[in-house]
Amino acid sequence: MPRVLLFIVILGIVLYLTIRMIQRRGDGGGGGTFGRRPVAPDDDPTFLRDLDSQLWEQQRREQQDDPPAS
Repeated sequence: MPRVLLFIVILGIVLYLTIRMIQRRGDGGGGGTFGRRPVAPDDDPTFLRDLDSQLWEQQRREQQDDPPAS
Protein backbone atom coordinates (compact mmCIF):
# COMPACT_ATOMS: atom_id res chain seq x y z
CA MET A 1 0.00 0.00 0.00
CA PRO A 2 2.73 2.56 0.77
CA ARG A 3 4.35 1.79 -2.59
CA VAL A 4 1.11 2.66 -4.41
CA LEU A 5 0.82 5.97 -2.56
CA LEU A 6 4.45 6.80 -3.27
CA PHE A 7 3.93 5.98 -6.96
CA ILE A 8 0.85 8.24 -7.14
CA VAL A 9 2.70 11.13 -5.48
CA ILE A 10 5.72 10.77 -7.78
CA LEU A 11 3.46 10.49 -10.83
CA GLY A 12 1.61 13.64 -9.79
CA ILE A 13 4.86 15.57 -9.38
CA VAL A 14 6.15 14.40 -12.76
CA LEU A 15 2.90 15.35 -14.49
CA TYR A 16 2.83 18.76 -12.80
CA LEU A 17 6.41 19.54 -13.82
CA THR A 18 5.79 18.36 -17.38
CA ILE A 19 2.73 20.59 -17.74
CA ARG A 20 4.61 23.57 -16.28
CA MET A 21 7.46 23.11 -18.77
CA ILE A 22 5.02 22.92 -21.69
CA GLN A 23 3.25 26.10 -20.54
CA ARG A 24 6.50 28.04 -20.16
CA ARG A 25 7.58 27.13 -23.67
CA GLY A 26 4.24 28.35 -24.97
CA ASP A 27 4.02 25.20 -27.01
CA GLY A 28 0.67 23.93 -25.79
CA GLY A 29 -0.62 22.74 -29.12
CA GLY A 30 -3.53 25.18 -28.99
CA GLY A 31 -2.98 26.52 -32.45
CA GLY A 32 -0.27 28.89 -31.35
CA THR A 33 -2.56 30.87 -29.05
CA PHE A 34 -1.72 29.00 -25.87
CA GLY A 35 0.15 31.17 -23.42
CA ARG A 36 -0.62 34.44 -25.18
CA ARG A 37 -2.14 37.27 -23.25
CA PRO A 38 -5.67 38.13 -24.40
CA VAL A 39 -6.01 41.52 -26.02
CA ALA A 40 -8.74 43.67 -24.55
CA PRO A 41 -10.16 46.75 -26.28
CA ASP A 42 -8.75 49.01 -23.57
CA ASP A 43 -5.24 47.84 -24.50
CA ASP A 44 -5.64 49.20 -28.04
CA PRO A 45 -4.49 52.84 -28.37
CA THR A 46 -6.63 53.34 -31.48
CA PHE A 47 -9.73 52.19 -29.62
CA LEU A 48 -8.97 54.54 -26.73
CA ARG A 49 -8.34 57.48 -29.07
CA ASP A 50 -11.62 56.83 -30.93
CA LEU A 51 -13.49 56.47 -27.66
CA ASP A 52 -12.09 59.78 -26.42
CA SER A 53 -12.98 61.45 -29.72
CA GLN A 54 -16.55 60.11 -29.56
CA LEU A 55 -16.94 61.35 -25.98
CA TRP A 56 -15.63 64.78 -26.93
CA GLU A 57 -18.02 65.00 -29.90
CA GLN A 58 -20.96 63.96 -27.73
CA GLN A 59 -20.16 66.60 -25.12
CA ARG A 60 -19.76 69.25 -27.83
CA ARG A 61 -23.18 68.37 -29.33
CA GLU A 62 -24.84 68.51 -25.92
CA GLN A 63 -23.36 71.94 -25.26
CA GLN A 64 -24.61 73.22 -28.63
CA ASP A 65 -28.10 71.80 -28.08
CA ASP A 66 -28.48 73.27 -24.58
CA PRO A 67 -28.17 77.04 -24.69
CA PRO A 68 -27.14 78.67 -21.40
CA ALA A 69 -30.05 79.63 -19.14
CA SER A 70 -30.35 83.42 -18.82
